[in-house]
Parts: sequence; structure tokens; C-alpha cells
Amino acid sequence: MLEVIDNFLPQSYQDEIEQTVSRHDFPWYYQPNITTGKPKVQDNRFMYSHGFTHQFYHQEHGVQSAFWGLVQNLQHFVPHNTMGYYRLKANLTVPVTGWSNDTVQEPHVDMPIPHLVCLYYANDSDGDTFFFDQTFNEKAEPDEFTVLKRVTPKKGRAVIFDGLRYHGSNNPIETQARFIINAGLII
Repeated sequence: MLEVIDNFLPQSYQDEIEQTVSRHDFPWYYQPNITTGKPKVQDNRFMYSHGFTHQFYHQEHGVQSAFWGLVQNLQHFVPHNTMGYYRLKANLTVPVTGWSNDTVQEPHVDMPIPHLVCLYYANDSDGDTFFFDQTFNEKAEPDEFTVLKRVTPKKGRAVIFDGLRYHGSNNPIETQARFIINAGLII
């Protein structure tokens, strides 16, 4: 399953999220690698990238942000039955020297357990998200990755997909910032 939904949220809610996460005083936390883990395959397309994160909620730790109220209802817009969040966070990626439009962060899954992911794009940007044909299997990692679909960030757009599908993102090249909300949902 891989669904792209434009105007996922009402326009006023889209504006509120974009304005909040792009404020100069929104607390972003530097991460030397946005994705973690060991490289799965040697492929010149795949690289690691630094970026910034903001954790709103984590199932093990509960609410972790004063901005929880802004995003706590996102799951209600997902057109599937879910039972809450495993994790809800925001990512901010910026241009990185040496990246091209076909460079992508190392393919990964957010959690190695069945779940649903809702990626919400908070602003218009370049920096596509790449979705791969391969899905996670704890008994055997893929030895190559083929692109199933690329989705371009567009304010108000969401992508709902099986959380065991490998994915990765490209950093923006033309725009200064790419803001996304990543919801890992219990199914």
C-alpha cells in the first residue's frame, strides 16, 4: 500500500503547521545522521545526511514536546484504522554539498515491526521521498533496491504507506529547507 493524498489537512491547519515548524524559535535538534543503521548495499545513489529532528511523542516516553497539541490529531485524518502513535516527529533537511536529484538517504524502515506510516509535507520543497519495491524481512536484507515511486514534497500532501516498505529521502537542492512530519502508527 502506498497512497498519496493532496490537501490531507484543511488549509488553515496546513498553514499553522508550516508557520510553526519554520519559526526561528522552534526547537530543532541536530542529528549527524537522519537515518541510522549499517549500509545495506554498496550503491552510489545512497548516502547519509545530517539534519534536524523534533520529537513530539514516543510510545516509550510519552509526550516529549510543548508543541504536541499542534500535531496530536494528525492520525484522525489517516483514512485507515489505527490505534495511536508509536512515534511522531518532525524532520528538517537542508541542502548538502555533493547531493544531486538522484541521491537518496540510505533506504530504511523506521521500525522493524508492522506499522503504518504517514509522511506529511509541511512545505513546498524539492527533495523527493523515494519508495522502494523491497520490504523489510528480518531474516534477509535486500542486496539491491529498485525505486517503486518518488513523491515530491508539496505543502499539505501526505503519503500513507506500509511501515515495512524501505524508503529514503533526498535533501533539497533548490530550496533552503524541507519540513516533514513523520507519524509511525499502531495498526
